[in-house]
Amino acid sequence: MVKPIVAAAFGFVACLSAPDAAAQTATPTRPPPPACTASEHRAFDFWIGEWDAYVSGSENLAGRSTIVSTDAGCVITEQWTSARSAYSGRSLNLFDATTGQWLQFWTDSQGEITRFVGGPTATGMQFLAADETAPGRLQKQTLRMTFTRNPDGSVRQFGEISSDGGRSWGPSYDFHYRRRSAQ
Repeated sequence: MVKPIVAAAFGFVACLSAPDAAAQTATPTRPPPPACTASEHRAFDFWIGEWDAYVSGSENLAGRSTIVSTDAGCVITEQWTSARSAYSGRSLNLFDATTGQWLQFWTDSQGEITRFVGGPTATGMQFLAADETAPGRLQKQTLRMTFTRNPDGSVRQFGEISSDGGRSWGPSYDFHYRRRSAQ
């Protein structure tokens, strides 16, 4: 015969070792996604806006760009439309917190896909794409884009190209982005 005090002790120990029924049925909570509010995530915000892009030093319209912050401020998307041809393209731009670098993924109406890696500079942002190929081109090229914030709020985007792995550079394009006036 088990004494009542011993039976109570066994019951108490059994309760302590039994998993909590509520814990068995509760869904595990996921941590909230990282907020993209740190200054590293905001380094390219100067490019956000509606822009008319002119060939630098001229009034020749090269194209139009719409750049917006999307996905809770974690991604900057661009939509480019050329004013001189049936060319268009888009990019996704984001800060990769795991590598500490900015990434740009560009794709366009000619089937090109380019992956740029870069980061902030003292005056804006710079991206590099090494060993890129394109449809119909056999030779690999290295591409560099430099975005410069100007005191008047405009942005210069200067593209360069290298066929020798970055030892020498030549200009590819030079655009002056002006905020599009409200129409």
